[in-house]
Amino acid sequence: MARRIAILGSRQPVQLAAAAAALAAAAAPAAAEPAPALQPQVQADLGLAVIGLGYERPVAEHLALQLEGQIFGTYFLPWFDAGDNAAGLGAELRATWFARPSGHGLYVLAYGRADAVRIERDALTADGFAVSGGGAAGWSLRLTRRLDLRLGIGAQYLYARAETAGTRLGASTPFVTLDAVLGYRL
Repeated sequence: MARRIAILGSRQPVQLAAAAAALAAAAAPAAAEPAPALQPQVQADLGLAVIGLGYERPVAEHLALQLEGQIFGTYFLPWFDAGDNAAGLGAELRATWFARPSGHGLYVLAYGRADAVRIERDALTADGFAVSGGGAAGWSLRLTRRLDLRLGIGAQYLYARAETAGTRLGASTPFVTLDAVLGYRL
């Protein structure tokens, strides 16, 4: 029995040395990899007032511009007595600044939109136009090697106008903006 304990005891320094080497390797800093840069993306915009498809292109280390075609709607304005329901098609131009050159983490955006819309109130309906602009801040997450998700909140100003039978339909109001964008890096 004493011989067996002596054999086990002789392995202990080897095991301790192996454990120390493993801990040292795990704690050592990894080889420095270059930070990933912003890349062009195809994006699905799933915000509060739009559902759109856009293309975003980096123009500087922390800045990207996006052009988007969209379905626009203010279905939520009548719920808050803030304007009429307007729905239509249009375009958006968006500038996004990223705190990190990878495009992940904190971001701040500004946008402008123009849309051809049909506006409804009770039995009245008319074709007109809508414009809106706003900004938001949020967080960009890397979902996979190619997919990013951005979630943000901010403020916008919505203006829509149409006339029918001498009655002006539309909206002119500030409102919250919710930003939700799923991007595919090219």
